[in-house]
Amino acid sequence: MKIKNLTSVALCALLIASASNAADTKSIIKHRQGIMEAIGGHFTAAYSSMGGMPEFNENQVYHAESVARLSKIAADVFPAGSGDGKTKANAAVWDNPEGFKAKMDEFLVKADDFSAASKSGDMASYGAATKALGGSCKGCHDDFKDK
Repeated sequence: MKIKNLTSVALCALLIASASNAADTKSIIKHRQGIMEAIGGHFTAAYSSMGGMPEFNENQVYHAESVARLSKIAADVFPAGSGDGKTKANAAVWDNPEGFKAKMDEFLVKADDFSAASKSGDMASYGAATKALGGSCKGCHDDFKDK
């Protein structure tokens, strides 16, 4: 009788742990999606303000700095085991961690360049940095994001 009760208790603990892990994974995915949406939103706002809207010039710096800050945590929002669930991150993130890290490292550098260029006042260098950052994002999405 005691063994049966212990087995039931162990099974309940296992089910609770499994449900907790699923909830944790869901939270991780939601957090990751929020970070990536914030990066995209700041990038879009910075890029769109280049179209001759001088009243938004000072916003370019804010948005570019925000992208650079978020780039520093972006790679950390893909922990092992967080690919199961409703996510557009594909398995290559975890199957090819060296390749993913290289793409994220490139993104970090390009985001810092983008931020620095936004402060320079030189629209040609800002435009080039914007294009380079966009290419970095596209390169990672091509390899590590489901369509």
